[in-house]
This record gives sequence, structure tokens and C-alpha cells, in this order.
Amino acid sequence: MWNPFRSTINVASHELADSIRSRRAIVLLILYLAGSIVGTLIFIKVLHEVETQVVKAMGLDPAKNPGGVTATLWESSHFREIVVHLSGDREIAEQLLRVPPLALFYAWLSFAFAPLLVVLTAAPRIAEEVWSGSVRFALFRTSRGAWCMGKYIGQACQIFLALLLSAAGAWLVGFIRMEHFAPADSMITMFLFAVKAWIYSLAFLGLATGISQFFSSPNIATAISFVALMIMGILGAISSHLANPNTICGKIWDLVNLLIPSGHKIDLWRTDPDHVIPAVVFLFALSIAYMLIGHSYFSRRDL
Repeated sequence: MWNPFRSTINVASHELADSIRSRRAIVLLILYLAGSIVGTLIFIKVLHEVETQVVKAMGLDPAKNPGGVTATLWESSHFREIVVHLSGDREIAEQLLRVPPLALFYAWLSFAFAPLLVVLTAAPRIAEEVWSGSVRFALFRTSRGAWCMGKYIGQACQIFLALLLSAAGAWLVGFIRMEHFAPADSMITMFLFAVKAWIYSLAFLGLATGISQFFSSPNIATAISFVALMIMGILGAISSHLANPNTICGKIWDLVNLLIPSGHKIDLWRTDPDHVIPAVVFLFALSIAYMLIGHSYFSRRDL
């Protein structure tokens, strides 16, 4: 008897195996790791320069390694008030100030660039198999729904491994290069941010997978997914300023904010479950919804 769950897992396993054989998975892991290490090295260099200027202004001898001044500054009440003012929310600011500086930088890095890498790697996957005709052989053994879901799960597993590896790379650089580095706290916090960034990137994986089901050309699927990513970013920037539950226009933008991934990003940065759990649920729902929009067309396509 045909089992849709087992069929989906088989497709996901084949997607992982195929990515390893074709070295796509290896390239993905290298991109995430290299980007994380290079970004962290730049962050530490900039941090060291800033600390040197601060120490010189105070008439003290600069430290050889970065991190010492930042650790003291992080606890300063004046600095905390500046962060509260910049964030516009005292609760969010207080939660962020409990995060180690390097972990906070890694969170920004992963949230900023993971969606772009997801779109570039996942958007062509379904379209290229339609283009090559190999999808016809796969669909003799499974349904279109199970095949698409298996592709989605296989890509999601690769992204999760890549984000974990990038967190490990950033942590290792910080451990070697920074003074007053808190290894245990940084490791736990960076792992949690890697998981949160993965959940956030799943919405874009659903978007790329959904778009890929509309096209037979992997290049067109990638280009349209990239355009959709930019549109999401523009809508997120506009809706964050115009959303207002007290006006009709503001309510419309509030709805837009609810239907795009960036509208839930700030809640993932928080540490309390009351905000994090609803954001996780919404992002999973958006991911599946985006993919199903594409599947509503793909299920009726003549392959």
C-alpha cells in the first residue's frame, strides 16, 4: 500500500543524497561557513578599532585583543539607555543586552543573509527537474504532493545543517580572537539564534519552492524568486512604519505585515516564549502556504 509519509521521507532522503553527490550540499555548507567566519573576523576587527579609539580617548593603553572594553560597555547604564532609545522598546532592548555581543552579531548576520542564500539554492530545484524531464520518472513512484514536500524537507535539512555549521564557525573565531569571551553562554545563545534563523528562512524556502513549481526554467525560477525576495523586503520596510490598528490604511498594512516573514522577525529576537512561539507558528504556516500556492498550479501542470 502506498504510504504518503514514507514516500515524502524517501524523496527527502534522495534530495539529500543527490545534493551530496552533485556537491550542492558541500557548496552550501562552505558558503555558510565561509560567510560566517569572514563576517565574524570583520566584526572583531571593527570592534577592536572602536575599542582602541575609546581607550585612547580615555588616555589608557589599548588592549591587544578585542572584547574587553565591549564587555564593560555592555554593562554600562548609559549604553543601555542608548540601546533602549535606538530600539524604541525597553523590553526588547533589555533582552538583547543580555545576549553576548558576538552572538548578537551572528544573529544579525544569519537573519540578514540566510533568506538570500535559501532563495539562490532552493529556487531552481523543482524547475530544473521539470526542465530536464527527470520529474516524470520520480512521479511514477509517488504523488506530486509528496514529491514537492520531500524536496522541501530535503532542502530544509541542508539549511539547518548549514546554519549550525555557521554558528560553530563564528563561535570558534570568537573563542580564539576575543577577550572576555563567554564560551558557554555564547554557544547556547548562538545555537538558539541558528535555530531561529532556520525557522525564519523556512518561510523563504516555502516561497522559493512555491515559485519553482510555476516554471520549467531554473534560471527564470531563480530570478523571479529573487524579485519576490526584494518585494518582501520593501513591503516589510513600509509596513513596519505604516502599520496602525487605529486607521483603515494602517490596518491594511498591519495585515500585510502579518502575511510576510519580516513581520514576525522581531519576535524571534525576543527570549520570552509568549512572543517566540506565535512567531514560529506563523512562519511555519506562511512557509507551507507559499509552497501550496505554487502546488495548486503544479498539481494540474502537464509534465
